[in-house]
Amino acid sequence: MPQFIYLSGCGYYMAPSFAAIVERPDSRPSAGDSAEDSGDGALSSRIEDEPEEAAGGLKGLKRHSRAVRLACLAIREALQMASIPRHASGGKRNDIGVVVGTNDANLEAIDRLQQEAETYGVNNTNPGLFPETVLNVIAGQASIYFGLGGPNVTISGGDFSSVKSLQYAADMLESGSASHVAVCIVRLQPPAVFEGSIRYRAARESVVALVLSRVPSGGSGSGLKLRLESVTDLPDAAATRVTDEQLPTVLAVKLKSGELPSGTSVIYADAGPEGLLAVEF
Repeated sequence: MPQFIYLSGCGYYMAPSFAAIVERPDSRPSAGDSAEDSGDGALSSRIEDEPEEAAGGLKGLKRHSRAVRLACLAIREALQMASIPRHASGGKRNDIGVVVGTNDANLEAIDRLQQEAETYGVNNTNPGLFPETVLNVIAGQASIYFGLGGPNVTISGGDFSSVKSLQYAADMLESGSASHVAVCIVRLQPPAVFEGSIRYRAARESVVALVLSRVPSGGSGSGLKLRLESVTDLPDAAATRVTDEQLPTVLAVKLKSGELPSGTSVIYADAGPEGLLAVEF
């Protein structure tokens, strides 16, 4: 991974119960936070439906699954914040990659396809539904909508999809295969039919898009300068530790708030058997 990368754009949608934890001004989120122990148990764990006008300019977006809609709207916001135009004058931007981290983005479409097959027969289902059942549909649609022609990857890393996606994006920048990477982490609650039958289930919904780059966006000093490093243990008990779920949202909220740190600050995210991911900014 590169010594430093830059976070220059973000966009996100969060369930009210998750937003109450991450955005609260009186404390920093920790790995022990939950909707219940923070007093926010009555808040919805589902992202509120996007407004009708939100899809303006993205032709046909309303026909896609909820996962694709929310992810593409978040990615558009992140690209705009990073001053990256939707389409380059010469066609696709082959230097901008896409990394999507998700375990569940295709479950809604799978459920809908099954319902149609049971109602109309397997030979009479909507052919437009099938592409939505593939887990990498978000990365593919983002490439089409925003003209992103660089490496295109979908990562399903269970409880550690955020960390693995950020690490993969950083490696992509280090290798020179992309100058920018749009990373989107999608966590949605599954349809009721999947309750009890899937291994990883989001307790609270969140869709977070981040734009990472090798150099500051537009050559300026704006944004967050980050360094990612794998570590085995916390340096001390007072260190800030967040969950894999919280990590991308904490970074996005810090960038969007404009309250960027004046000195060195480090947060630690769970990375499973590999230990922790230290994010210095």
